[in-house]
Amino acid sequence: MIKMLRIDDRLIHGQVAVTWSKQLDVNRIVVVSDTISQDEIQISALKMAAPEGIKSFVLSVDKAATMLNDPRAKNLKVLVVMNDPVQVESFLNKLEVQPGILDIANYGRVAGLTGRDKVTDTVYLSEKEKNVFKHLSVQGSAFIYQPLPNDSAKNLDSLLEV
Repeated sequence: MIKMLRIDDRLIHGQVAVTWSKQLDVNRIVVVSDTISQDEIQISALKMAAPEGIKSFVLSVDKAATMLNDPRAKNLKVLVVMNDPVQVESFLNKLEVQPGILDIANYGRVAGLTGRDKVTDTVYLSEKEKNVFKHLSVQGSAFIYQPLPNDSAKNLDSLLEV
């Protein structure tokens, strides 16, 4: 079961590795990225960032969807972390069961702020990315903005003025 899908440029880092993994009581962290899954150095670094006792994987969109759609994954407690809204849309369309929580935080600054609008203090989106989230919302996949578990969750649609 995917307890949360989080969009975060930093992927596995302190907030994800320590705070969210404990809050969600996960036993797996899966980084989903067609690009990063081809880079052995990034794979190694991400796996080292995972907390002890939590297995981590770095998989392409197709491989992650296949793994998480497998009936054996139903008993797992998974946190999926991604850093590309376009790939998120593709991934969600391939899943048989949607994640319990869809969260975005800390996204958009790594690629540079040119052509991006500030949505929150930690989220900057291009028009294309805004349209991805609007389309996902229409399909029933509404994201929240919640950087930390103790922060109030805000509906991304309202932040985008959908």
